[in-house]
Formats: sequence, structure tokens, C-alpha cells
Amino acid sequence: MQVYLYKLRFKGATHFGDTGIDLENVSEWVNSDTLFSAFVNALSARDGRNVATDFVNEFKERPPFLLSSLFVYKEDKYFLPRPLYDEHIQPDARRTIVKELKRLKWLTGEGFCNWTSDINLNSEKIQKIYASSEEYKESFIAEIRPRVSLDRNNQNSEIYHCGYVYFNRDSGLYGLVAFSDLKVVEFFKGLLHNLGEIGIGGEKTYGCGMFEVKEFNEVSGILKEILIQKAQMFTLLSLYHPSSDEMLVVEDNLVAYEAVRRRGWISSGRYALPFKRKSVGFITEGSVLKTRPKGCLVDVTPDEISPDMLEHRVYRYGYAFPAPFSQGE
Repeated sequence: MQVYLYKLRFKGATHFGDTGIDLENVSEWVNSDTLFSAFVNALSARDGRNVATDFVNEFKERPPFLLSSLFVYKEDKYFLPRPLYDEHIQPDARRTIVKELKRLKWLTGEGFCNWTSDINLNSEKIQKIYASSEEYKESFIAEIRPRVSLDRNNQNSEIYHCGYVYFNRDSGLYGLVAFSDLKVVEFFKGLLHNLGEIGIGGEKTYGCGMFEVKEFNEVSGILKEILIQKAQMFTLLSLYHPSSDEMLVVEDNLVAYEAVRRRGWISSGRYALPFKRKSVGFITEGSVLKTRPKGCLVDVTPDEISPDMLEHRVYRYGYAFPAPFSQGE
């Protein structure tokens, strides 16, 4: 597969929802399942429901491309989730840097490469990795704004709060996409530009989530070095839901992992619908597995919905985007 990097520069605020009360909890990055759903809805709004359905059906059989989640970049630094496997850290180092390890969620590309390829991480190396990761929180600003809603019946006002993220001038989000067929590259670029005009995430009626594509090139530099490492294990750069044939072996395949349950409302094209999709579990970004994971699309259509209420099935994207974990071999 040929891997490309794309960088997004946001035109204003973003609102990527995180689980919490009201709308105040937001994230600065985007999971792969949310990104795929945004692509499908943008395609449906542009070309119609039938085209979007054909696109989804193609992914059910043989995905033409695989998506990573969207992560933060700052200038020429690309941040990645810290792999959850840490058994290669020296015992004495683990004891002296316990606090740093707990806070270390994001690594620069160089830090990620060191983490996945150095078989003997000591406290000095970890301290350098931690110091380089501190720029992550300088890439954006999060704020909570009070908002007022009016009751439709009696016009009574009610205050609620909503969270927003603003990326600094030299920062934004980037993603990796691996194509199995290079004929699809131009189609994907068109999808990406179309999504930028519509916006990704919530609060789009207030102009949130709109972006321009700053860069779209074959992956190079440190990210390419990460992806071509010799693999003993694999680290997830996307959410992952095991396919039916993987379910029997996934427990034995997991080395270090976290899981999350995803739920929410159904959207179709430009419209939010008053139906909740089935909740579904995923293995999270940063989890480490013994062998290369595959994944699948997951049908999350509610059982109680009839075809006259919703004319199409609803899916969440669970294909894995793995990076090699070489452990210095």
C-alpha cells in the first residue's frame, strides 16, 4: 500500500465532541471512525445517498484505502499516541520517572520512533522524549463559552456551556491514508476538499470545523521511517474493531491495550436524525498487538428502526491502521 500524509489548517474554532455533560468537553483530535463517517456524510450531501451507499459497500468488501485517526501537528512536528507497551523500559528508569510516564500521552515522531525501536529505554532517554512532547499543548487553545437556548414553547432561556478548540497559526491536524489502489487518490483528495467546505465535528452551524488542505504528499521523513520499520509487534494509529474471523484470536493477540465504547446519534448527509446508533467497542489508538490487525466496518443500525424510518444501514469504521513496533530488532 502507498501511504500519503495530509495536513489540515482550520479556518476557525473546532468542536470535536468528547463524552461529558452538555457540550463542554471537547477533544483536540479526531478518531478514525468519526473521520470516516464525516466522509460518508459529505459524499451523501454532494452526490446523493446512493453514491454514499455504494462507497460504504465497497469498504465492506475490500477497502480502497485505510485511514489513521487525525492527530496534532505543530510546524514540522507530527505527534502520535504513545504506545501502551512499556516493558522495554529499564526497571530503575520506571521507578524514577513514574509521574512523567503517567502524563506522557503524545510523542513527537522522533519520540515515537525511539519508543518503538529502542529495546533499552533508560530514564535519560525517557526524559528527552517527555521534554520534546511538551510542545503538544502549545499547539492549540481550548475554551468554554456560555450559550443561551430558548424553549420553543414558552421562550424561557437556559444557559449551557460549549467547548471549542482553536489551533495556533502553525498547527492543525494531520492524517495518514494508505491506498491499495492509486486510482482512488484523486477521488480521496476531492472528498477531503469537500469535507473542508462542510466542516468536521459538531457546531457546524456556527462555522466550526471548516478547513483547507495545507499539504497532500507521499509520506516521507520520520513518519516514513516509522512505517517501514521491521515489525515484531504493531501499534494502532486508529481505532480498531476486530472482524468476525479475528474475534476468536484477538484476546491472545493483544499485548497492551485500552478499549472504548462509542455511541451517539445518527447523521445522514447534512441532517442529524433523532435515532441513537448501537454502541460498539473499539481497541484504542496506542494499543499494541502481536500480529498485524485488520478490522472491519461495524453495523450499528438500531434494531427498532424500520426501513421506512431510515432508508440505509449505519456503519462505524473499525479498520486498523497499524505502525510497526520493532523493539530494536
